[in-house]
Amino acid sequence: MTKDLLEKLGFKCEYLEKSQRIFTKNKLIFIKKDLFASDILAISKEKIIFIQVKGGKKKTGIDIKKAIQEFKKYPFPDCVDRWIVIWREREKEPTIIDLKEVQ
Repeated sequence: MTKDLLEKLGFKCEYLEKSQRIFTKNKLIFIKKDLFASDILAISKEKIIFIQVKGGKKKTGIDIKKAIQEFKKYPFPDCVDRWIVIWREREKEPTIIDLKEVQ
């Protein structure tokens, strides 16, 4: 949904979530990791945006602070935007938190 929304706004997008399989102690374990604390990278001629997507019910709290802390682990230049896109249950449009406005 987020990728579709961004593509309609003119961005080219790629997923940044990496999946790995690890075989240990006779078990196969699947691990997912977000590259640069992001699920999606969106680019246009004007912007580069690293995006963390969150979802949840209206009454359930989403850990936005954790997403912000994850973004802070990387040395993003000022010209790069970082967004947290929140999709709430039964809402047609997401809430977008631009970290440039938060900090």
